[in-house]
Amino acid sequence: MSFAEFESIATARRSTRDFLADPVDQKLLEQILELGITAPSWSNTRPFMVGVATGEQRDRISEKLVSRLRANANEPGMGNSPDFTHEIPYPAGLVERSQRVGKGIYDTLGIDRADKESRFRFLERNYEFFGAPVALFFFTHRGLDHFGTLDLGLYMENVMLAAQAAGLGTCAQGYLGNYPDIIKEEFDVPAEYALVCGMSLGYPSHHPINGWKAERLPLQELTAKPKN
Repeated sequence: MSFAEFESIATARRSTRDFLADPVDQKLLEQILELGITAPSWSNTRPFMVGVATGEQRDRISEKLVSRLRANANEPGMGNSPDFTHEIPYPAGLVERSQRVGKGIYDTLGIDRADKESRFRFLERNYEFFGAPVALFFFTHRGLDHFGTLDLGLYMENVMLAAQAAGLGTCAQGYLGNYPDIIKEEFDVPAEYALVCGMSLGYPSHHPINGWKAERLPLQELTAKPKN
């Protein structure tokens, strides 16, 4: 692969938030997940696991997640005990970036800031995997702390790029880590592995949300300048 070909794949990768129901070929899916393993890992430990849900299992998990979300809306905190908290306040300088993403998404969807019902419906779409036929769930070994999640991130990036090269879309979702009890009921995962997040995978639809593009910060803004 030439540099230009890789550049094309890397720059084209975006979060897909609406998918076609078309199934993903099982062999292709396995190839994509195997390519993820080529990512570097701390002392080659590969301290992560992935749960793959399709078909009836995918639908069952979706129904359970949506049901829990609705129950939580009526009784906040009900059954919400994630292995890794996602309630981390964004510090100044970073919160503005997050706010721009949220505004871009809701503006594209035509959802007003005050429209709580439509905003909640969009939250539910997370647990419907945005219509994707494949839902992935990622776990890391608690014993390696942040190094385990670092390795998982490298694996996930490889999976996303491999999927992009195959004409598929992905959306990494921290939201899918909110209810580990539901996910661990569906997969044989050792107790020492914690659920971090999930990912929706499938063929992108032509929905306008997939045409919206989050900003890419200039390299200069992310480069540490040498001290004088």
